[in-house]
Amino acid sequence: MSVKITKHYFQYGALKYFRTNAHLVELGTFGEKKDPIGAKAYLDPDGKIKASHLCERRIKRSAPISINWSSVNSKDLEAGVNLSFFGLGREHAASFSYTKAKQAKLELISFSINGNVLERVLNNDANIVRNAMADEGNDARVVSEVWVVVEAELGEHLSTSSSTSHKWKALGNSIEFTSSSSKYGSQTISLSEGSTFAYKLHKVKKWSKGKEKIEDLEADYKGFN
Repeated sequence: MSVKITKHYFQYGALKYFRTNAHLVELGTFGEKKDPIGAKAYLDPDGKIKASHLCERRIKRSAPISINWSSVNSKDLEAGVNLSFFGLGREHAASFSYTKAKQAKLELISFSINGNVLERVLNNDANIVRNAMADEGNDARVVSEVWVVVEAELGEHLSTSSSTSHKWKALGNSIEFTSSSSKYGSQTISLSEGSTFAYKLHKVKKWSKGKEKIEDLEADYKGFN
């Protein structure tokens, strides 16, 4: 599928993911969507669902996506965000530049939680977050997918590791993901603030009477250019 990276979004196929404020959000971050129908739409974070609530449910990992970084405009890539990547033996993300991206063959991989699962978390576990979203109104959003940057070797490891070796752990308010393969052994990455490259949102499509429960969540991708 086609890939495009601009100042405000990352596009994979027909879907566009938000980039503005990406370094401030994690899987489960909630807040207000600013400029909701404009080109610069982004999430203004208010807080985060507890990592333990998310780790208790099923988080999905995508296959790595190769990027032709030479086709990306350096000013678009580096505009207004802190860029970071994961490598072998690197649990926490380190910063990178446009030059590094081209030299290191960096790839993108996503971690996500299904909308139905996220709805159950909000209704059954994250009461404070759900109530805050109800108070926020129509612009309330929660992060349901994050894209992170990885070195090609780590991408290979994640592609070849068995799903039975995958372990999720809440460390403070961050999510640790560990996987094992015969070639690279055990590798751990911490999905914490500062590691997100792009993100997807979910919004409440339907509340129960009195906004005590969420009856329907729907995906909210980046819209306009």
